[in-house]
Amino acid sequence: MADSSSDPGPKVSSPAANALIYVTLIAFLALGMFAGWRSHRNAGLFLKAIKSQSVVSLSLNFLAVNIGSGIFFSLPEVGTIAGITGVFAYAFAAGAPLFLFAIVGPMFRKHNSKQWSMTAFVRERYGRPLHKLYGIICTLFVGMYMVSELTTIYGVFQLLTPLHPLAPMIIICVITTIYTAFGGVFASLMTDAIQCVLIFVLIIIAVITVGVSVRPSKEDIERAGLVKPTKMGGELFVILTLAIAFSDMYHQGFWQRTFASRNDHDLRWATFFGFWLVFVVTALVGMAGPLAAWAGTWSPDSDVPGSSAFFTIIASMPGWVSGLTLVLTTSLSCCAIDTCQTAMFASLYDLVEQKVSIWVVRIVVILLNIPVIFLAMRAPDILQVYLLADLLASATILPVLIGLIKRFNFVHWTDALVGCFGGIIAVGAFGQAYLGNRHDGWRLLLLDGGLYVNDERVLGAFCFAPLGSVVFTFFFSGLRMAISRALGCRQYWYVNTIPLAENDEEEQEEKASQSKPPLKVVPNQESNAAPTNNNEQFGQTNGNVMDKLTAFSRRFIFSN
Repeated sequence: MADSSSDPGPKVSSPAANALIYVTLIAFLALGMFAGWRSHRNAGLFLKAIKSQSVVSLSLNFLAVNIGSGIFFSLPEVGTIAGITGVFAYAFAAGAPLFLFAIVGPMFRKHNSKQWSMTAFVRERYGRPLHKLYGIICTLFVGMYMVSELTTIYGVFQLLTPLHPLAPMIIICVITTIYTAFGGVFASLMTDAIQCVLIFVLIIIAVITVGVSVRPSKEDIERAGLVKPTKMGGELFVILTLAIAFSDMYHQGFWQRTFASRNDHDLRWATFFGFWLVFVVTALVGMAGPLAAWAGTWSPDSDVPGSSAFFTIIASMPGWVSGLTLVLTTSLSCCAIDTCQTAMFASLYDLVEQKVSIWVVRIVVILLNIPVIFLAMRAPDILQVYLLADLLASATILPVLIGLIKRFNFVHWTDALVGCFGGIIAVGAFGQAYLGNRHDGWRLLLLDGGLYVNDERVLGAFCFAPLGSVVFTFFFSGLRMAISRALGCRQYWYVNTIPLAENDEEEQEEKASQSKPPLKVVPNQESNAAPTNNNEQFGQTNGNVMDKLTAFSRRFIFSN
């Protein structure tokens, strides 16, 4: 949790703080209920909102799902440690993974044009065992995101107001729960888009105010440093890009927005614009760290932690800037919490394979807010929570995504499961080899040294985690196939049997353009043979010739 003991800035008075917080929340509640009026009776919009968002709305939503009030702590802290290089590394790493969704999203749609979540794909491709594991990890991931976000807003309320943070923190959860339970995913998408417009305007106002009021001299900038490229800043480009990219794959909020795009063209443009929105916002906020050092409001020798550098600048501003910051952080928290709640709902609803009443899942999500709030009040370090989640994602996501590639249809769910554990083992093995002893090596899995260390242990962990998962997946797959062949068992090969939606013109056109002319055995126009499944994306086995001959002979006999 942010350290508020240093009390870096003047606080907004209790009446003003209550007015700003609760008026903002009431406005967002009204906005959410209005947006949910269209979707609360439409199961498709409530659960999925597939193909419902334009480029502009989706770009703003990609910004919303990428940021939260935590950016006012984590980004300036990077700036105080790794300088400008670290700020731009973080800004790039936060936005670059969006391009991955522009690549992977269309692949999911080719697999199933009605796809609406990653967990649904895992169930279709790998079956129930891996689907259950992935669903549990997704739920835990979203829970950790909520803990970190509530931890941040708890710290912000402590820094800026004399209020006890628990009450407004609970009210935020209640407000977002009401309108997401009423309007579902569609309400979250619409409110996030409007909230992000407001947030962007507020950030621009804050930047202009800070730029006019804080003008460090050239000598101050040279004395504080943080301008020249650093080794740590370069490493952060790799570490943060890998960490954030892989962890985003487990965040259902990103998948909901990916599948909400009207088509693949809109998705590509939305990720492009979303990247620049995320880059600009995070870079502007992150520069508060170096700026605080140059202006003298923060220094490495002070008792104020680097994570509070942003608030030391706010302390030197007029009182209304603190109020503006309070509205801004409340808005960011609403964006982040409602996204996490809808993502948690989707993960749980998929986890039970949509066989339980929606209201039961809603109640479970509401009840899960209780332990999340409890943990948020006791979370020791926001960045540490993110790091643990990111390392787990780096070690486990690639074996799942391998299932999208046609040539790897031989990968079984057991191969992917072994690969997930293999990624974790690879981190421990690297740590033991790099640090020279077993105890410290395997403790690298906990990243208890944090992100900012003087060696390459963290860089190695985030590089070896995905590499080890892939190596273990294919090694076990080869071993399994060799044993099956020795025992005379039939080899596993995944075949996609999900037909394309008849009303999906884009998918049908692509299917027609890729399909080859059929082989005409006899000119029979009244064939009653059942149509074959579309396997263009995932393909049929090339090795089982007898199966192909058998299928051909059946079609030939029944068509005559």
